[in-house]
Amino acid sequence: MKIKTSKIFIVAIVLALLFPLNGCDENELEIFNPNTVSQEAFFSSESDFRLAVNGMIHPITAVLFWGRVVHTGALLRSDAFNVVPFQQNTTMSTLNGSPGDRWASDMYPQLYQTIRRANTIIEEADEEVLPPGDARNEILGQAYFMRAFAHWYLAAFYGNVPLVLKVPSQDNPEEVFPMQSTQAQVFAAAVEDLGTAAQLLPASWPDSESGRATRGAALALRGKTQLYLGNYSEAATDLQAVVDSGLYSLLPAARYGENFGSGATENNEESVFELQFSPQDAFVWGTDSPQTGTQTNFHIDYAPPLEALDNGHFINPHILATFEANGDTVRRNATIAFDYPGATGYANLPFLEDFEGDIENANSFGVEPLFTRKYSGMDSGLTRDEIPGFGQILGNNWRIIRYADVLLMLAEALNEGGTDTPGAVALINQVRERAEIAPIAVGTEDEVFDAIVDERIMELTGEGHRYLDLVRWGLADEVMGQGSTIAGGRHPKSLAGSTAFFTANQDELIWIPIPELNANQNLNQNPGY
Repeated sequence: MKIKTSKIFIVAIVLALLFPLNGCDENELEIFNPNTVSQEAFFSSESDFRLAVNGMIHPITAVLFWGRVVHTGALLRSDAFNVVPFQQNTTMSTLNGSPGDRWASDMYPQLYQTIRRANTIIEEADEEVLPPGDARNEILGQAYFMRAFAHWYLAAFYGNVPLVLKVPSQDNPEEVFPMQSTQAQVFAAAVEDLGTAAQLLPASWPDSESGRATRGAALALRGKTQLYLGNYSEAATDLQAVVDSGLYSLLPAARYGENFGSGATENNEESVFELQFSPQDAFVWGTDSPQTGTQTNFHIDYAPPLEALDNGHFINPHILATFEANGDTVRRNATIAFDYPGATGYANLPFLEDFEGDIENANSFGVEPLFTRKYSGMDSGLTRDEIPGFGQILGNNWRIIRYADVLLMLAEALNEGGTDTPGAVALINQVRERAEIAPIAVGTEDEVFDAIVDERIMELTGEGHRYLDLVRWGLADEVMGQGSTIAGGRHPKSLAGSTAFFTANQDELIWIPIPELNANQNLNQNPGY
């Protein structure tokens, strides 16, 4: 069962309203809203804290972050996607973005909302209300996990950002207008929070609470963070602990597609952590209230061009070529919708019938008719006409960390420096065995690294990892820089024109939003913008 948010706790302080206004009687400004509960009165029971946890998670799943915006801008920057330009919606995803464009300004505050709410829970957790025990550990463990989660994405996307580990005191300008920390410092703080979360969180939850962060999720994200920091031994320790827990396993090949489905396929044995989404009858943009803004409206961004509300995108042919070179049809067919024997589209219609218009569209652009299948709504069994443009009725959870990803990250950590290259190969081959393809042989450290790069393409394309992988590996300029012809003789962003390419020392990060720079003079813009 998905996490329910029938009620929600919202801790939101508009800083400007906290300062006296010149020429006004302060007493006249004290207006009581009978429909609200003060923070002091709210945290009076365990149930209040559990509601607060749900409210803390909401900005992450809302439309302005994972509900849509993170996909439209940040994640579609990958070389897998040749995005068709559509006004400012696609400037970030085509590497043409600049400060003032959409999406960066939406994501940034959502992440800090979650951080503030997590800090509030941590600071309000009085032992009289929450005595030592399982309930206290579950609540605080989730708060530390989500604070780390939000800081992780701030560091990964924006680089140098304020590290906020307490609710700012309005009497302290340095807290209200914080300085930036380095990316490494923010990742390091996430490591510390995730260590605390791993100590507090349960190994698993009852079915009624499935989907909440667990000890395994905290260890997996901490291992991933150590990998990004280049701390390979520490990464291997954390990721190996997830493996050794025995709580996770790869789905068999016949069920691989369940990793992206909805309903009974969610929160399965391969899921380490996934964000919970619920289908809805109506679409609501950017609302911070129960069961709104949490639908899977990123369907827009993964749907084929004629189904998308924007102009959509095509999968680049070098992605398909990687599957073909490895004889991988299991993951290929779950990742790319294209013309192969038995291929289907929406409502299980024959591919050539359902995608006739999209194929003509691809031909008009001179690109191969290759389309995204994961998270596109094709698993729903519904026709295109039955799915509204925003896709709010679909409700697929987004899988943030899967066990296959853990195995491949562990393989990378073991291979680095030749520490245990044979062990790395064994882990890669576990993933390949599930895909029913031949194992690779033990080779040099560089050869095994190249195998990991290809394996992550086949296992994880369309799940939001590729762009950040290329950046941390130092391969983004080679794959996506000016002059790259990796995409079947084309640049992977060719449809967006000659200026759509990765620029080193700039596109590793997203620009700091202009509203944030204007609000806080202690912030500096990222290089190149």
